[in-house]
Amino acid sequence: MVGGTSIVRAAVLVGIAAVLEAALSPLLTFGWVGPRFAIIGIVVATTGQRDLQALLLGFFGGVLTDALAAGTAIFGVGALGGLAAATVSMRASGRKGDKRATLALCTAMAVATYDLVGLFALSLAGSGGPSLVAYFFGGILPDALLNGLLAYLVGAWFVKIVNKDGGKQA
Repeated sequence: MVGGTSIVRAAVLVGIAAVLEAALSPLLTFGWVGPRFAIIGIVVATTGQRDLQALLLGFFGGVLTDALAAGTAIFGVGALGGLAAATVSMRASGRKGDKRATLALCTAMAVATYDLVGLFALSLAGSGGPSLVAYFFGGILPDALLNGLLAYLVGAWFVKIVNKDGGKQA
C-alpha cells in the first residue's frame, strides 16, 4: 500500500495522547473546560483508517485514558468517548474540503459527546452533577470550542506524522 496511514504510528499517537491527558489535563483544566488530548489524538489517528481499526484505536485510547486517570472519573466514560471520537472521525475522513477544519469540527463534536456521556454517567451513578443547561453553556460549549481550536492548530501537523508518505497525498 502506497500512502495511507500507519496503524503503528496511529497507535503510538493515541498512547502518547492518553498519557498527556492523564499528566497535563488536570493541570490545565479550568472548571469544566480543559484540553482533551486523548480525544484530539484519537480523531487525528483514526483519520484515514479502516472502520475496525479506527474503532479499536478509539476504544484502546479511551480505556488507556480511563486506566491512567483512575479515580478522577467514572471508569468507562473515556472508552465511550474514544469510540465516539473514532466514529465521528471515520465518518468524516472521506469528505472533501479543508482537512484542518474537518479535524476541528470532528474534535468539537467528539468532545461534546464525551462531556455529555460524562454528565449522564454521573447522573446514572447517583453522584448528581450540574444541570444540563448550566453544564452546556459553562462546560460543553467552551470545551468543544477550545479543543476544536487546538485540533485546528496542531491536527494537520499530527496527520503528517501518522501518514506513511509524510502527508504528501493528504
